Amino acid sequence: MIIGGGVIGLSLAWRLRKASATVLIIEKGEPAREATAAAGGMLADCDPGIPPEMRAIATESAKMYPGFARELQAEAFQSPDLREHGTIAYLSADESRACRAAKVLSEAEVAELEPSLAPCGPAYLFPERSIDPRKLGRALDKAGRTLGVDLVSGSPATEVATLGGRAIGVRTAKSFYTAGAVVNCAGAWASQIKPLGVPTRPVKGQMVCLIPQAGEKHAAPLVQHVIRTPQIYIIPRTDGRILLGATVEEAGYEKRVDPDKVKRFTDLAIAVVPEIAKMRFHDAWAGLRPGSPDGLPILGATSLKGYFAATGHFRDGILLAPISALLMLQVLKGRKPDFDMAPFSPQRFG
Repeated sequence: MIIGGGVIGLSLAWRLRKASATVLIIEKGEPAREATAAAGGMLADCDPGIPPEMRAIATESAKMYPGFARELQAEAFQSPDLREHGTIAYLSADESRACRAAKVLSEAEVAELEPSLAPCGPAYLFPERSIDPRKLGRALDKAGRTLGVDLVSGSPATEVATLGGRAIGVRTAKSFYTAGAVVNCAGAWASQIKPLGVPTRPVKGQMVCLIPQAGEKHAAPLVQHVIRTPQIYIIPRTDGRILLGATVEEAGYEKRVDPDKVKRFTDLAIAVVPEIAKMRFHDAWAGLRPGSPDGLPILGATSLKGYFAATGHFRDGILLAPISALLMLQVLKGRKPDFDMAPFSPQRFG
């Protein structure tokens, strides 16, 4: 049984069902509508902010994505819009060393790759991909259900039921469901599940979506690459939308959008890509990322037999979905994981 139907829970459910496990997801709302739907979808394994303990699994997960997306599309008949164009990053030389494959770009090379970019200083080309998290979430949900994943929604899980020192199921406000194993994938709400609250906290992030002017709805994206600067990142979608993000705010479970931040994002983006000034505002939203006390994901067995966690991915839930599903599948099946899980163990918090 999986608590939480975000990208981590859905990916794990899909993998477990393909391995012939019986899977039930308990989701408090609608699948993939919280942090997943709010994410930008940069598969930024070259990000210098990735903790050293996480870099190996981030690199492996990024490598897995083309096969992951192809397999998913074949089963769900929906494209998650995986884009292979790469990222143009304006970083310091020290920061760029986080990606061994980074290529230094001259101003002429930047202008050739992205003619609409204003000169912004030293630039690097990172071989990163991006994906549309909302399309990814819908595809995962459909593929899982097609294979027989069951899902109940509308009532949050409140407690992992125990008997004889092990987990035997999950209680919600309305029902009780028995299970041979329980995995807490509840993201920013993981800490609210009794009796062993997995220590995540909500970290708010606001984003803005711009669209082409009327009559240009199916135009190619204004930029092809993801653009990343210290102040803003700009993420193109194949359908012409441009996403701008994102804040990192300790605001509890509050998800209001701040109009001043919407304007600031837009102004920062225009300074990098002046043509963005001609685009129309479409939407803005805030999501709650699941932060952990030490900034690392929480993956593996808890101290309660039969109870596991897969959460705390903070800004990297989309990036780490393929590897998290694989590692948790290996743990649940009693196999040796492909990577050392000790840095991510739920039991590291005592």
